[in-house]
Amino acid sequence: MSNFFIKKLQNYIFQEKLLEQKDKVIIGISGGPDSIGLVLALKKLQLKYLLKLQLVHVNYHQRGEESNQDEKFVRDFAEKNELELKVIQYSEFLETGNLEEQLRDFRYQKFEEIRKKINFDKVAVAHHLDDQAETFFMNMLRGSGLQGLSGMLNFSGLIIRPFLIFTKKEIKKFLKDNQQKYRIDESNLNLEFTRNKIRAKLIPFLEESFDSKIREKLGKLVSNLQDENQLVNFWVKQNFENLVERKGNGFIWDISKLEKIPIGGKKRLFREIVLRLKGDLRNVSSNNFLEFKKIVESQKSKKQEMSVANIILIKEKKCVILSRITKKKKGS
Repeated sequence: MSNFFIKKLQNYIFQEKLLEQKDKVIIGISGGPDSIGLVLALKKLQLKYLLKLQLVHVNYHQRGEESNQDEKFVRDFAEKNELELKVIQYSEFLETGNLEEQLRDFRYQKFEEIRKKINFDKVAVAHHLDDQAETFFMNMLRGSGLQGLSGMLNFSGLIIRPFLIFTKKEIKKFLKDNQQKYRIDESNLNLEFTRNKIRAKLIPFLEESFDSKIREKLGKLVSNLQDENQLVNFWVKQNFENLVERKGNGFIWDISKLEKIPIGGKKRLFREIVLRLKGDLRNVSSNNFLEFKKIVESQKSKKQEMSVANIILIKEKKCVILSRITKKKKGS
């Protein structure tokens, strides 16, 4: 199984161009089976690709002594495998908002800071088919569109996900074959969290009642959705300059041009403008687009306004202006 696992991984990396010769790769390592498996697998490919590997562990201090035991385990694992390790201590405190989201942002921010500092090429994370299936259902339950349902890419910016072809079961079998221990995060068993409930209840139910290969099937579905999403993104980039005019710190959209675009195109162009102005699409929902659509299609002649986060939209005459809201300086 171990040799088959590595051969399958090697073929996937080659086909998807995830690694190149002499790549310098940071690997996020938590101590759990997924990240330990990823380190072990890439170490087995180290000579073939002449890779330079750097491990990065984040101790979030969210689980008391368990978090410290994770760190100790990772330190021992890195020393045993003669790999460089950087440990980051998370000391921020969040009073409101999504803790999981903040921890994820912190993790990727630190990965990128370290990557730049040591001049590495890529960051490898251990997301797998189970994660992809769970993400699909999470986004489906939120009512996401094509972009959300497309899930995680195997190559996004400088982030690579070489394990997206494997199920958790396959990874654990690989670790067992190599007599490799790992840590278990008990919080992943807490069914108060939607993702954990999907993992523990929904997916097993679908496997037992409909298809034992549901994870693999969802992986193929997501891959197909990613292809479709790539086509839509290509259309947006090809047509953006012809449909939307840049002006100052914002954009002007001629309503006569808007009328000729299918609703799906309008929605994507709206999101693209917001992305370029805001920098991300957090807290931007379908309701924002529907409000935008309502204003654009309104027959009222008076000036109309709406806002999305730090962006203001103004409809005047036959055009829509979207721009960043700038805070006025005191005394001005």
